[in-house]
Parts: sequence; C-alpha cells; structure tokens
Amino acid sequence: MKKSLLCSSLISLLLAGCGNWNIKSGTTGIAETSSGGFSDNDTGDIIRQEMDESGRLRDCTVGKTSDRRELPSCNDIVNRREAKDNQDAEVSQGMLRNKLDGSKLFTLPNGAQIRISTATKYNDAAGESGELIINVLVEKVTATDSVFENLFISSRAFVDIGFYDKDDFQLLTPLRIPLNIDNGQRQNVNYTKKFGQTTSQVVGVRMQARKPIKNIREYQEISRLDVAFRPN
Repeated sequence: MKKSLLCSSLISLLLAGCGNWNIKSGTTGIAETSSGGFSDNDTGDIIRQEMDESGRLRDCTVGKTSDRRELPSCNDIVNRREAKDNQDAEVSQGMLRNKLDGSKLFTLPNGAQIRISTATKYNDAAGESGELIINVLVEKVTATDSVFENLFISSRAFVDIGFYDKDDFQLLTPLRIPLNIDNGQRQNVNYTKKFGQTTSQVVGVRMQARKPIKNIREYQEISRLDVAFRPN
C-alpha cells in the first residue's frame, strides 16, 4: 500500500477512534517505522501489511498481537503463504515427473506395419496454466524404406492422442498430430529422425508437440493415453 493511502487511513482511524485496526480512543502514539510500517508507542505494536495465501494484502502486527486490536500476526500470515507456495511447488513437480505413455502396433492399408509410442509430461513454465509436452515415436516394423518415408513426405496420415481417466472417461481435447512434415511444422510440431546402425538407415521419426492446458484438475485425473493412427 502506498504511504499516502496508509497515512490517510491512520488519520481517519485516529479521528474516529476505531476502524480496521480497532484502535481505542486515547491512542495517539502512532509513528512510521523505517521498514515502512507503523508502530503504536502506547502498546508497542508494529503494524504493517503482508500478502496472504490468497494474494490479498492484510493488515497485521509484528510480534505479540495487542489485545487492543483484532489483527492477525504477520508471522502467521507469512507462514500460511509460504506453506501454500511449497504445496503448490510440490504438486507442480509431481505433475512434471508424472509421465503418461502408450504404445500400439498398426497395420497400413498395404500390409506394412509401424509402431507408434507416445509419452507426455506437464510443463508449468508455459503460460498461466502450463502445457503438455507430447513426444511421439513412429518406428518401422515391416515397412520398406520408401513406404515409411512417404508417410512423412506425401501422405495425409496423422496420429490421434486421447486422454482418459481411470474410468475410461475422456478428458481434455484429443490431440491430432500430422505425420506429414510440412503440415506439422506449420503447427509447430518438431520432427527428428531416429537412425539405425548408420545415418542412412532411418528406423523411426520422433515428433514433439505442445498443447496448452486450461484445466489442471483434468490433467491430474488422466491415467492413460490412447493412440490411434489414421492413414488419410
């Protein structure tokens, strides 16, 4: 709170003899402290403001709360705020460490087979609510080099990822990632080749996408991923 506003409040309280600080009549020894708060020379109270666990500025007293005022202790407010901050940090770290994954084998219309593996983690450093980081690995099983490469060059194939809770109820909005590199890059999807024994042998392609999260509670309820492959 600005000093001018705090001083105005003090003047009003002194004139009225009551208010948010519940100052009784006859209390006149109010002085500003070097830390920006105010002290009551009659009671020894030091009065200042602290942000509580809900983000609100609260009037409070330093040290033993005076019986002359119905104010909380500044230490109590700070302790509750820090406890909530620590709890939020633990929840965030838990979500970041919680990796959800899934893998399936798919047969293409021409009989070739590919395996698609998915994994996702939560990132709390992006935006107000955070985001999901989704990794997808598409690997050759029985597909030829040309068939496999065409999935990422000329096809309209894509991967669908669904998010489900323990009751198999779908949460969040399914994520669709195109295999076609040109289409995917326009949607900020990153593509990286996975090589075999030599750099000329491409055995898979890794894709990474990011999905903004609007509802953290829904993410916390997710227990599994479901992956589907759509040829076109």
